[in-house]
Amino acid sequence: MKMSELRRQHPLLILFDTARGLRSYIGMALVLAISLPGDIFGGFVGNLIVISLAIIGISLLYSVMRWYFYHYSYEEGLVHIREGVLFKRERSITWERVQSINVFSNILQQAFGLSTLQIKTAGVNVDAEVNLRALSKEEVENIRRNLNKAMPRPDEMMEVPRGMRFLQGRDLWLAGVTSGRFMILFSVIALIYSQVYEYIPQDLMDWVVEGLSHMSLLLWVLLITGMLLVSWALSTVTFAIQYARFTVNRFEDRLEISWGVIKRNHVTVRLHRLQALVVHQGLLRQPLGLCTLLVEVAGGGSKEKERVSILHPLVRRTELEAFLHDMLPEYSMPGSMTPLPRRSLRRYLFRAMVPTALAASAIAAAGWYFGVPYLWASFMLLVPAALLARSRHANGRSSVDGIQLTLRFRSYSLYHVLIGRSHVQSLTLKANPFQRLSGLRSLSAALLSSPAGKSYTLKDLEASEAQAIRDWYSRSG
Repeated sequence: MKMSELRRQHPLLILFDTARGLRSYIGMALVLAISLPGDIFGGFVGNLIVISLAIIGISLLYSVMRWYFYHYSYEEGLVHIREGVLFKRERSITWERVQSINVFSNILQQAFGLSTLQIKTAGVNVDAEVNLRALSKEEVENIRRNLNKAMPRPDEMMEVPRGMRFLQGRDLWLAGVTSGRFMILFSVIALIYSQVYEYIPQDLMDWVVEGLSHMSLLLWVLLITGMLLVSWALSTVTFAIQYARFTVNRFEDRLEISWGVIKRNHVTVRLHRLQALVVHQGLLRQPLGLCTLLVEVAGGGSKEKERVSILHPLVRRTELEAFLHDMLPEYSMPGSMTPLPRRSLRRYLFRAMVPTALAASAIAAAGWYFGVPYLWASFMLLVPAALLARSRHANGRSSVDGIQLTLRFRSYSLYHVLIGRSHVQSLTLKANPFQRLSGLRSLSAALLSSPAGKSYTLKDLEASEAQAIRDWYSRSG
C-alpha cells in the first residue's frame, strides 16, 4: 500500500484547542483588566471585554496555525507526522515501535462524529507519540487497520476474535453497587467548597457551624448515613455510565477493550506488553464471590491509568477459570498455594496494632487535655486492626506452577497477582534481623510496567519457600 497524501485533522480542532484554555484566559483577562487604568476602555467592564477578545483572538490565531501546519499520513505499518510553524519536525512511527493504540471520544466529539487517536511507542514514557484529537471514526479505523496489518484483501478473511466478553444488564448495575466508591459525594462537596469558599458570607458560615454544633448525636448519625446512601447511589449511576457497553475482544496478538457512553474509550493491549494479571476482590465483592480483572502493561506512562488496564470490571469467581481459558489462556489460577508459616502471624499483628495503639493513645491524650469526652473509645480500633492483621496473614500465599508465579495478599482488598517468569524483571528476597532470627523472608517481584517500575511484595514467607521461588526464577529456559 502506498503512503497516503498528507492530511489535516478536522477543522473543529481549532475550536476545541481554543475552548480548552478559556478558563485560564478569563483569569488572565481579569488580572489585566484590574491592572489597567479605568479610563482606557471605559472602565473595568470595558477593559475585561477588550482584553478577553484580544486573548481569545490570539489563541484562536495560534490554534489555526497549529492546525494548518500539522499533517499526518499513513500506510500499512507506518504513520508519518509533520508539524511545526517556525521549526519543522517530522517523525515516522513504524509498526514495530507501537505499544498501544487507544481511541477516545468525549460527548462533544461524539456529537460531531469525531474521536481522539493516541499511539504510544516504546521509549516514550509519559505522552503519546501520536495524539490526533479530531479524526473521523472512519479515519481512525483506517489508521488502526493499517497499523494492525489487518487490511482486508481479496484472498483473506476478516479477522475474527478468538474470545469475547461483555458487561451489561444486571451485572453492570451489580458492578456499580459493589464498586466501593462511597466517597464520590463528599469529593464533589469538597471540590465545590474549595472553589466557592472565598465568596461565602461569614454570617452564613457562622450560622451553618452553629446549627451543626447543636445537632444531637442521632441527627449526626442520620445525616452521615443519608449522605453515604446518596453517595453510594451516585457512585453506582456513575459507574454504570462509565462502563456501559463494555466489551473485551481477544485476537491472536492483542486484546481490544472498549467502554463508555459519555466518553467512549477503546484501548488496544498487545499481548507481548502484558506483564501480569491481577485479580482484585474488594471488600463488598468478596462475600458475593465477585472480582475485577486488571492487567499490568509494559511501556505505559508514570500515571496509574497508563500502566494498568481494566480487563473486565466484574467476573464471578466461579467463572474465572472459564474466562481465562477463553480470553487469556496464558494465565491460570493455581490449584493450591503455600500459606505463610504460623510464626509470622505475630509480625502481622505487630505491624497493624502498634501504629493503631499509638494513634489511639494520642487521640485519647488530646481528648483528656482538651476536655473532649469519649475519645478513649479510639482504643476500640485495636479490634478491627487485629482482625485485619489475622486476615492478611491467613490470605498471604504463594505458588509456582510451570512458568507462572502467583502471589496472594491482602491490603484491605484481596489480590491474586499472576506473573509469567519471562515478565519478572527482578526477584528480590529481603530479611531484617528479626526475620532472619525467625527464618522468614519478604519476596518482591518487579515488573516493567512504568518508567519507575512496579513491584509486588509478599511479606514473611518461610525462608525455604522464598528460596525455592528464587531458584525457580534463576533457572533458564
